[in-house]
Amino acid sequence: MILIIAEKPSLARNIVVSIGEMKKAGSYYEGNGYIVTWAFGHLFSLCDIEDYTGPTSTGKWSMENIPCFPQKFRFQLRKNANKQADSGIKKQFDTIAALCNREDVDTIVNAGDSDREGEIIIRLCVMNALKSEKKLSRLWLPDQTP
Repeated sequence: MILIIAEKPSLARNIVVSIGEMKKAGSYYEGNGYIVTWAFGHLFSLCDIEDYTGPTSTGKWSMENIPCFPQKFRFQLRKNANKQADSGIKKQFDTIAALCNREDVDTIVNAGDSDREGEIIIRLCVMNALKSEKKLSRLWLPDQTP
């Protein structure tokens, strides 16, 4: 089974139309040996400075914490304006993670847009979801046409 992860729902729908005969199951489609799901923009963001330095006593930024150059940058699921986990983003990432780790999936295709952002959006999903080794491929679509 081949899992295709599109950058956004509209691209996923176009891929589904080109494959044909797929059934929708929640936030993915399945049929003809393929599963198609999607991100919706950036599901991940860089961790906040507090995640590296720990909370400050005042809860405010301090000059002693900057510049901050972590040894390794870390990512987290994107949060809403109140710095709470975004339930829609978590739900979609959980779907992507479950699909990536299905035993019948042997190949994962990154169908992000053909730019740096399209690459990183899907790459972060796969890097944070995949628990075993699978073949990874890149679908390069320089232009999305209806």
